[in-house]
Amino acid sequence: MIWYYLLVFLTSYSILNVQARQTCSWEVCNRWSNEEGVINVHLVPHTHDDLGWIKTVDQYYYGAKPSLVPVGVQYIFNTVIDELQKHPDRRFSFAETGFLWRWYNDHSDFHKHSLQKLVKTGQIEMIGGGWVQNDEACSHYVDIIDQMTLGLKKLEQVFGECGKPRTAWQIDPFGHSKEQANLLALMGFTSVFFARIHYLEKEARLKNKSLEFVWNTSEDLKTQILAGAFFQDGYGPPEGFCFDTLCRDDPIMDNPDLEGYNLDEKISSFVSHVKKQASFLRSSHVMMLMGSDFQYTNANAWYTNLDKLIQHVNGNAIHGVHVFYSTPSCYVKGLTESSTTRLPTKEDDFFPYASSNVSYWTGYFTSRPTFKRMVRETSSLLQLCKQLDALADLGPEDDADVETIARAAALVQHHDAVTGTAKEKVTGDYKKRLAKATKEGEIVINDYLKKVYPKADAEPPRHYICPLINETRCHAIENESTFALTVFNSNSRQMSGVVSIPYYSKQAMVKNAAGDRVPVQLMKVFRVDSLNSIYRAPYELLVPIQVGPVGYATYIVDNSTSKRAITPLFASKIVKEELVTIENEDISLLFDENGLVSSLTEKATNRTYPFRQQFFYYKGVMNGAQPSGAYVFRPDGDAIKVDKAQLEVIKGDLVQEVRQTFNPWIAQVIRLKKGTKPIEFDWIIGPIPKEEKNPVTKEVVTQYITDIKNANVFFTDSNGRQMMKRQKNFNPSFKYVDSEPVSGNYYPVTNRAFIKDEKRQLTVLTDRAEGATVLDGGLEIMLHRRCFADDHWGVEEALDEPGYGSGLVARGTHYVLLGETKTAAAIHRPLAVDIFHSPQLTFAPVKNATDYAQRYRMKFSALRRSLPPFVHLMTLERWHRRSLLLRLEHIFQNQEDFDNSKPMSVVLDDLFTQFKVVNITEVTLAGNRNASRKFFPERPNRTSSNFTVVLEPSEIRTFVIGVQWN
Repeated sequence: MIWYYLLVFLTSYSILNVQARQTCSWEVCNRWSNEEGVINVHLVPHTHDDLGWIKTVDQYYYGAKPSLVPVGVQYIFNTVIDELQKHPDRRFSFAETGFLWRWYNDHSDFHKHSLQKLVKTGQIEMIGGGWVQNDEACSHYVDIIDQMTLGLKKLEQVFGECGKPRTAWQIDPFGHSKEQANLLALMGFTSVFFARIHYLEKEARLKNKSLEFVWNTSEDLKTQILAGAFFQDGYGPPEGFCFDTLCRDDPIMDNPDLEGYNLDEKISSFVSHVKKQASFLRSSHVMMLMGSDFQYTNANAWYTNLDKLIQHVNGNAIHGVHVFYSTPSCYVKGLTESSTTRLPTKEDDFFPYASSNVSYWTGYFTSRPTFKRMVRETSSLLQLCKQLDALADLGPEDDADVETIARAAALVQHHDAVTGTAKEKVTGDYKKRLAKATKEGEIVINDYLKKVYPKADAEPPRHYICPLINETRCHAIENESTFALTVFNSNSRQMSGVVSIPYYSKQAMVKNAAGDRVPVQLMKVFRVDSLNSIYRAPYELLVPIQVGPVGYATYIVDNSTSKRAITPLFASKIVKEELVTIENEDISLLFDENGLVSSLTEKATNRTYPFRQQFFYYKGVMNGAQPSGAYVFRPDGDAIKVDKAQLEVIKGDLVQEVRQTFNPWIAQVIRLKKGTKPIEFDWIIGPIPKEEKNPVTKEVVTQYITDIKNANVFFTDSNGRQMMKRQKNFNPSFKYVDSEPVSGNYYPVTNRAFIKDEKRQLTVLTDRAEGATVLDGGLEIMLHRRCFADDHWGVEEALDEPGYGSGLVARGTHYVLLGETKTAAAIHRPLAVDIFHSPQLTFAPVKNATDYAQRYRMKFSALRRSLPPFVHLMTLERWHRRSLLLRLEHIFQNQEDFDNSKPMSVVLDDLFTQFKVVNITEVTLAGNRNASRKFFPERPNRTSSNFTVVLEPSEIRTFVIGVQWN
């Protein structure tokens, strides 16, 4: 194993060009002892405040619904501030900016100043600093970056240099990803601490004293971060030393004349805890957490007892223990200054997380699938709205609308939100916030169109987003004979493809921006019992689109009978044992007599390969100590096969598809689109049946099977970026025990998974976070779950989503690629970006189609050219009044693709059509610290400059750019 010196590692801050203020917490640490043999105990008072879980975020803040949890975050801030002002040695660490920002804006200037003073004199340390403490399995990397950027920007605005945390704090997420740690390192964090790791890895790390280690977070970028797993099981104080209102431990009673005197017992117990913890560490410094969930509502109780603890332990040198108030950054500083301890390294991640041999927390990878999709859609809308606001210089009101969307998107990255592990009513509150964000996005889109759309002075009609389009419903066009379909592309590459919209007429004619008729496909909707609704459109209209990079294109849809129009296609029902084939230019799919796909033929090579897809479901354990629930996946037996499908087939010029109905609660459309590579598996699951008596948990999966020789190895993405190698029944960090053979081999999939051998690769891309495992020659991916028992991890209710009353129906899409291994990345890397930047559709009524095209700019692109397939314009957003934040990403890893895994240059000089770049400063990933590389033009008013950015594989570079709008 490679070993690194801690001192060298922690003092290597070459990327940063920042000098910390001398009054920040890490510069005014309470002193520790340098005496040999003395254990230095860093008492770290902290609170962990979930932005929603058992109660909504508002209820937690105000302290409402005390019968559920008798806490209020506003009181935590109030009482902590009061107590810290009583003695300068006292310390506290806050992590969640979402709550802090709310408190800050709710209070007077006097109270704001009190908080600022405590931060700027080092008594309060900001740790983590994101809007929330995000999940690490289900959150997309763009969402992680966005929520961290939002929180850190607020901290910097209020606290300056002291609002730039050095220590990341991920203490409650259920497992930890390599990409999360990598992003933190790129943001300038030097350390990260967490609590939840696999119980077997915890045992191994205790045994070899490796709770603290150097995490190598990217092979390509050579990034590292100091990481620490807590000694305690959790992130609270040792047993007997919880002094919060929520706790039941006795206080320190140090007056021997009073009944109940327990000082000697308390001190002895504490010293014993310290020495036990120190025996598993490699240095003389011990971090002792003093606080937990929503603690310090009564901070006086905490500090009164901690003051006594410090006084009496330090008052007797025989203990060999020195105790003092501290913060996580001061603890890291203590390690740096007091030791040259060599730490081990880690290359893998911390998935899956298991708290016991039967408690694998792999169910939440899939829990609440429709909410997970809603989260992803809001994120995509946020990227678009940030771009529109920045490109058109919309102004303060739209800036505020964009921030509303950003706050909602950030909130749901919380580790009990996107995970699907909050109570049903709390999840409903999250959904309301996302729905409001969609309405705010609609406002931003319309304000942008008011500025860009008209060719002259004309007020464009209102454009509407249809949030239920996946249910084939769009109220905005239900009674419109002619309407404008505008397709927005937030991707930095040309968008080509086919979009599907709900349609309410038997005829259709569509024209593009040039006035030319577009060949469309009109077809009867798939009549699935679970999706039937009086509001559902009877048809769907498929429209081929071409949209420029970071742009839009408008199509006029006319269903009036006076115009020459197409008529709908109806599905052909297939009789039993009839073989069916569908095809496009690249491949054909053959279906067997049971209605299941059986083989794939490549037209270019005329080779046919075995390829099967089928649904199964697991029954979940219902009783005992560990049922299957919102967090934990624990199947009761093998997967049960879902048998034969009834088929319908539609073959059109744009799309050929097979519609499968397996039973009243499982259906699917397998689709091949003209001009596109992936096979689309559009699955519809639910309502999962609930028996009247003794209902049984059911967890639905899909399996894709090939003849690829993958040797029980597969690869999953880490938050949508770097790929992680996984091997069945094996973990590189500890000796694997096969106690839960199915759930113990499940891993999070944020957007893709694949298997491969030397010749061919099967890649499945998802439209939301899901869980997956490996099969012999295939992949199994969980789609939906309905649990009728609580899994006893705190949410205290079963994962039984009501949907519209009888249970939740979930609909989603897998994009499946089967082809050569050597060219697979060249397809799936850009495709993953395309899926994230899915086209945003808006609809507007049109009175006169000819007049409409003359009055409005029907297509537009904010980029003069498409960026190459290896470059992702990740972020373009307002930063300050005359500057924007720009992120560019190289989406390929080293040695992943012969043509694309190499350094590439992007010229910014004349890239944008709506503004000119006048200066550029490189910053760290979250935008709150300057990086070492800077670019300046020779003079501000020059027409061109050498603004060329070089991107290495896997690199993300972030810039604050000064601009002049045209």
